[in-house]
Amino acid sequence: MDIKSALAVLCLFLFAANPVLASHHGDPKRGAELAQQCVSCHGVDGTNNTEGFPSLSNQKYKYLVKQLREMRNSAKIRTGEKNHDTDAAQAIMRSRRTNEIMDPFIVDLSNTDIEDLAAYYAAEPCRAVMSEAPLPPPRFEIRCQVCHGQFGIAANSNVPNIAGQDAGYLEQQLRSFQESRSQMDDGQERRRAPIMEGQVRHLSEQDIKDISLYYARLPCR
Repeated sequence: MDIKSALAVLCLFLFAANPVLASHHGDPKRGAELAQQCVSCHGVDGTNNTEGFPSLSNQKYKYLVKQLREMRNSAKIRTGEKNHDTDAAQAIMRSRRTNEIMDPFIVDLSNTDIEDLAAYYAAEPCRAVMSEAPLPPPRFEIRCQVCHGQFGIAANSNVPNIAGQDAGYLEQQLRSFQESRSQMDDGQERRRAPIMEGQVRHLSEQDIKDISLYYARLPCR
């Protein structure tokens, strides 16, 4: 089995082991109302123009639900509403996400609120404009294709699209995956995604910059 096939199997296994259990598919009209509080960071209609913040338009519904639930869980732990999960097996396998900036916006959201927000952003077309020409594929890019697709548009509904995403944001996330084993916040990892940790472990700073800029310049639609 070659490396690409092996990574594909691992990708399917890990995402299948962490399913999103949404009670319904969300109401995009209600989500549009809730999203008004998100405009300052994520832009109108989810298309962001501020470096370091992600665009959310045309992102995968299941992926958005999962990320928002994880950030809400982390926010509740920080506010003392919920105890930190110390189960060792789960800590190894389960993806986690935390973001202090998001805490006040997400800590009180219900599951329905999260699903409605996700439905709204997933339905919005990506409006990012490519102002510079695409770049040649960088070193290690073939590893990214397995889960994120050949041109940054993922086939798996649990995997995010990264084509046309903000380069600064992509850099932040890759560094966060590299640091996840050692960087702690109140006893909780800042970001955990086992499959990504393995893929970025040996990336250099230049690799991270090259990969981020490459995907940022790919068309998102």
